[in-house]
Amino acid sequence: MKIFFVSLFAAIQFFSCNSFAAVGAVTTATGGSGRGAIEPVDGVLLNPAVISDLPNKNFSVNYSLDQWALTISDNGKEAYFPAALVFENSKTDTIDTKQLGVSVASYRWKKFVIGANFSVIDYLDHTVAGFEQVYHQPAADLGGTLAISNDFGIGLVFNKVASNKVDLAENLQTQKTSAIGLSYIYQNFVRFRFDVESAPDYKTDRLVYMAGMENFINDWVVVRMGYQNNNVLNKNYISAGVGFTGPQFGLHYAYISNAADKTEDKHLFDLGIPF
Repeated sequence: MKIFFVSLFAAIQFFSCNSFAAVGAVTTATGGSGRGAIEPVDGVLLNPAVISDLPNKNFSVNYSLDQWALTISDNGKEAYFPAALVFENSKTDTIDTKQLGVSVASYRWKKFVIGANFSVIDYLDHTVAGFEQVYHQPAADLGGTLAISNDFGIGLVFNKVASNKVDLAENLQTQKTSAIGLSYIYQNFVRFRFDVESAPDYKTDRLVYMAGMENFINDWVVVRMGYQNNNVLNKNYISAGVGFTGPQFGLHYAYISNAADKTEDKHLFDLGIPF
């Protein structure tokens, strides 16, 4: 495949067991949903298979106070197959997480696409006072999308299906989860998203329900709202946001809140540039 990357450094928050799993502003504004939606700004971070349906090349930046990410995706005619390069990093009181990954996807075959992400995750552990330990962990994720129609899509994702073991508490690592997502566009005016995610280690005794709506006010302005019922954390979140999707770039903002704990409130910003 022809070289289409440039070097960059990035970050995104990988959740600990205590807070909402933030991705980008678009996804966060819709309650964390979007595994079945074709979204160029932060969709690759949710499901690597979406690269196959993105227009040409895209560059995106996702930022909040304790996290940020950079993504470059290429689905242009010169690419041998759809691919993306992602750098990620996050900080908490106990651990810093950095990830460099490459995502690849097939072309759509009979309405179905499969994708995978291969990455190296670095954990910087601060849990022992006066001592820092770094752990390196190769990992792989799998995803797929099914286009039922032009307006209705389904996404399926398995996170961390393969990884090396590291001598680090499981709750401090990127979790092994699976999720399914639905996306439906009604008359090119509103898009509904609904995702269900498993508990860590693919357990289904506790599920995370995510729902969101995007209202396309006009060709350039999108208003979003969402809700997450997180039975893994025993918490509920509400979210909202607004986006500008111009022909040369897009800007998006999201706010998420846990009414029971205002310290978890977050502001997120996305920048997307097609090229």
